[in-house]
Amino acid sequence: MSFSTVTVSAAVEKAGLRIPAQVIDQLVASIDAGKHVILTGPPGTGKTTLSFLAAEVAQQAMLCTGFLPTTATTEWTTFETIGGFQPSSEGLLFRPGMFVEALESGRWLVIDELNRSNFDRAFGQLFTVLSGQSAVLPFKRAGRSEPVALVPAGVEAPPETDVIRVPASWRIIATMNVFDKNLLFEMSYALMRRFAFVEVTSPDAHVFEELLSSSHGVVSDLLLLRRFRDLGPAVYLDAARFADRRARDDVSRSRLLYETFYSYFLPQLEGADDYEATSLYRTISPMLDEPELIEVRRTIADVLGVELAL
Repeated sequence: MSFSTVTVSAAVEKAGLRIPAQVIDQLVASIDAGKHVILTGPPGTGKTTLSFLAAEVAQQAMLCTGFLPTTATTEWTTFETIGGFQPSSEGLLFRPGMFVEALESGRWLVIDELNRSNFDRAFGQLFTVLSGQSAVLPFKRAGRSEPVALVPAGVEAPPETDVIRVPASWRIIATMNVFDKNLLFEMSYALMRRFAFVEVTSPDAHVFEELLSSSHGVVSDLLLLRRFRDLGPAVYLDAARFADRRARDDVSRSRLLYETFYSYFLPQLEGADDYEATSLYRTISPMLDEPELIEVRRTIADVLGVELAL
């Protein structure tokens, strides 16, 4: 099997994702061009699943032995990513971080929510490696007397080092929430130019309507919320599963709509200002009865930290 738009598209279709064709084309072209990739886009568009599927197809195409999935955190340092000394019964031993572990095992590295990390602090010596140069680490592996060196394919290894080769086919695929796109300005240019950015966009409106056609109608009513945030299909499908189940409890339509809104959509609207929150309230309030109307007025103000101009 080859790594191509055909094979990745087939995997995406089998998984039931609705990813625009041009997104898959860009992803495959970026990887073929030798770039690591950051998938950006709204919540629920399938970025994480797409990254896993691309790595699985790459494994089948024998570009890697598999993939190492991880989720970035604010606590990341080079200890978690590159590695460091760790106490053991034999004294201090080098424990490889996830980047080195992925390289040693021939696996691609798939990083979810990269925007959570302090990019420059976390990547450390990997900056040098991603730019096509060797990086000698201040560590030695157990039973070795030479320091570890990460050496890209085709580059001469530094003398007297314990070499870990970076295959030409090795890739990082990461995801980033588009709502955090301001964080791109916190990424150094040195890091940004080592990645291709591919936007995973939401499908057309008719796709949402098709996906929700067999679900409870309150979720289709909430498609109006996409005027406030570009939310992907996965958010609505999660909400639909909840609404279908909750409807069996014989609750009123107003109650069902409020609970679905509060549980699945209100948290996605974080960052709304007073004007936007007021418009949100006026959009949803005609669908609610008085008890839920009181609740939604309170929860919009409390959760979003705004003052409604009513």
